[in-house]
Amino acid sequence: MAARPLISAAALAAASPAAAQQLGGGNAPDISLVRVFLALFICLIIAFLAILLLRQRHGRPFPSWFGRQAPRARISVLETRRIGPAADLSLIQCDDDEYLLLVTAGGPAVLRHRPLSPSKDS
Repeated sequence: MAARPLISAAALAAASPAAAQQLGGGNAPDISLVRVFLALFICLIIAFLAILLLRQRHGRPFPSWFGRQAPRARISVLETRRIGPAADLSLIQCDDDEYLLLVTAGGPAVLRHRPLSPSKDS
C-alpha cells in the first residue's frame, strides 16, 4: 500500500506543463494585406450590385450617375388610408388624372376623378 503514494508522487514530479499550440497547430497565417483588401473590395462591389438589383426589382429607378434616367412611372399611389377592417381609401395618379378609390372586399369603386391639368377648351 505504501507504493501507491510513491507512484503518485513520481508521476506528479515527472509532469511538465503542456506545450500550448496556436489554434490550427501551425505558424502565423501567411495572408497578405493586399489579399484582405481585395476580398473586402469584391464584397463591397457585390453588395452594391445587390442593392441596385433590389431597387430595380421594386420599381425604383437607378441613380442618375448611370447616365440615363429611368422613364417616369405613369401610375403612382400618392396616399392610402385604412378606413375599416376590409376597406382602403387610395389616392392614385395616372398620367394627368387623379383618382380617389375606395377598395373593399367587394371590389374597387371610383369616388372622384379629376384632371390635374386645366382643360384647354375653356
